[in-house]
Amino acid sequence: MADLENGCLWVGEKVTDYLLSEWIASNLPTLYEQDTIRFEYNQFNQKWSQKSCTIFSAVWAISDLFNYEFDLKEIKEIDSLSYTQGRMPNTWWYVQSAVKLVADYWNEHHSDLWKVAYYRVDMSDEESIKALIEKNYNICTWFYGNSAYTKDYATDAVLNGTEFWATTYGHAINVISYNWKRCVKDNYKGRTTYDQTKPCNIYELEHCTGEISWWHSFWYVYTKVAEDALEEVKRLNEFRTNLLNAIEVNSQMWHQTNDSNYQSILHYVNDKNRKKLQDIEKELAKYV
Repeated sequence: MADLENGCLWVGEKVTDYLLSEWIASNLPTLYEQDTIRFEYNQFNQKWSQKSCTIFSAVWAISDLFNYEFDLKEIKEIDSLSYTQGRMPNTWWYVQSAVKLVADYWNEHHSDLWKVAYYRVDMSDEESIKALIEKNYNICTWFYGNSAYTKDYATDAVLNGTEFWATTYGHAINVISYNWKRCVKDNYKGRTTYDQTKPCNIYELEHCTGEISWWHSFWYVYTKVAEDALEEVKRLNEFRTNLLNAIEVNSQMWHQTNDSNYQSILHYVNDKNRKKLQDIEKELAKYV
């Protein structure tokens, strides 16, 4: 298999992203119903979708969350919407933009089911990622790759290496639990290993993702939200994001000022902010 021509521009993370914490991850319900069903799609079967890996990654995550299979017409509608939201014609896109678009689409068109919120999680937060994967959540992310990366997993459906040197493409994928192993779910349903002895659209990771070069540090995960709680979840998450940003800014100012009295005030405010964060996370746990 040659290097893929489709790709991902970047994660495109936003300062307004809701940030996942270990507290929230540990309180998410286990998705027992989803642990035997993994939906797969093939973005390369249609010319219009060959550069839409970010769209397909987000769609797969929603599919696994709700055991809902999107038909191709619906995916094409979502893909077409991306060009009304800043994506240039016949180009790749950003992971965060696709995650938001698919969440908004789902919340608008599938009000008969639970609505969704999405959170950003740092790849270095192994405890949260472990909790998400063990509970069968599907995580959207991306990596830089090259022909050596492709050859590695396409040989035996296991990515064994950690270093792949110069990159030639970016690609959006999903990280899941499959057969009790941490795996990548790619976007080419029906793909097999070079010798055609086994499928490799879902391939195992021998190492933790944090050990693999060129994997991006920011991931996204969808969670279910009851329709009547969506606005409250938004309010709490926006409040929480503002608090996290305020704590970071106050900490920076604490180091920048030479005024000891002002440092004391900043320290006091951040103590209050951290206490409020704990209160908010307890409230959020009621809705997940």
